Amino acid sequence: MLQLQGLILRFSRSLLAFIAGILVFCLSFYGLFTITAAFSAVTGGFQPFDMQNDLDVAGVLAQLPLYTEDSRRLYAWFAATDFVFPLAGGFAFGGAAAFLMRHGMPSLYARFEARRGFVLFLLPTLFDYLENGVALAVIFLVPSPSQPLATVLVGFHQLKLGTLILAHSTTLLLALFLVLRKAGGLVARSFQAR
Repeated sequence: MLQLQGLILRFSRSLLAFIAGILVFCLSFYGLFTITAAFSAVTGGFQPFDMQNDLDVAGVLAQLPLYTEDSRRLYAWFAATDFVFPLAGGFAFGGAAAFLMRHGMPSLYARFEARRGFVLFLLPTLFDYLENGVALAVIFLVPSPSQPLATVLVGFHQLKLGTLILAHSTTLLLALFLVLRKAGGLVARSFQAR
């Protein structure tokens, strides 16, 4: 955990590392959408499970029989890309949050760093990896659709979405706080100068 937090903090302190993380994040995001379009074309409009925000067990079980060799191959490429995307995103958003907290709330930053709290920004990555692993098992290893495995898949999908919303909201709130604090400081200084 200490090494993971160290990597996140490196992204928060190095503009070059942060830009590289954002670049990998954007390129893998583009790759996911390119593969999703190809996947939808061979599955009659269905997207990979990961891209279906309203995914449920019935949907998983209904879609699996429609998968062909082409769709399985494309899903494997999607999953491979989706192992890069969430990690780059976790480091980029975690690094941004650390930067914002360090400059906006230094005492909270010190406590958060001491408790290795920045690793929490990698929770969506963990759940995305688990979702990918279960999706691949459902698609490739299970001879027929399995309700328990589909339930686990949907569970990890929901955990990923929930933690992702929380992580991104936290980063945006930290950015808003820092902007308002800096703007308030500028206004206060302009009144003092008069």
